[in-house]
Amino acid sequence: MSETIQRVHTESHQRYGSPRIHAELQAQGIRCGRKRVARLMRQAGLRGKGKWRRRICTTDSKHKLPVAENVLKQDFTAEQPNAKWVADITYIPTDEGWLYLAAVVDIFSRKVVGWAMDATMTSTLVERALDAALVTRRPPPGVLHHSDRGSQYASHDYQARLQAQPSGASSVRPCPSYRPA
Repeated sequence: MSETIQRVHTESHQRYGSPRIHAELQAQGIRCGRKRVARLMRQAGLRGKGKWRRRICTTDSKHKLPVAENVLKQDFTAEQPNAKWVADITYIPTDEGWLYLAAVVDIFSRKVVGWAMDATMTSTLVERALDAALVTRRPPPGVLHHSDRGSQYASHDYQARLQAQPSGASSVRPCPSYRPA
């Protein structure tokens, strides 16, 4: 019995665990119990390989771009709208590949005030999300903008967007992004 279990396990490229090996043995007409298969596999040191899941890293903090200190310091409360904004990127698996979503959230209301999606994770993606937030909210001077230390948020183009005043929006204080010296 152990040799048959070993053969089925090898034929499955070591992917099958005891439930699938038991089902395969049943399909071949070999009568055995599920617990017996599990016990014999344990004794032989056989285990099914788990499905390898690819994890995407959305933060590249090993870059040479300057970053500012963390002024927010984990204080995720705000007394009024447009006082503190946080930004981040996430990814969504689709049938056609990964889709990246950049969002800017107002801490006071917990509302997404700007967002953008793209098939690539570039600084243009986060710039479009910031532009959407600036256009929809037109924040007053001194909004604190907090993001991770990723290269998209530390890029010179993104930092220029934070300092600029497009369509009448006031300046935004970056945190922990680049501040000119």
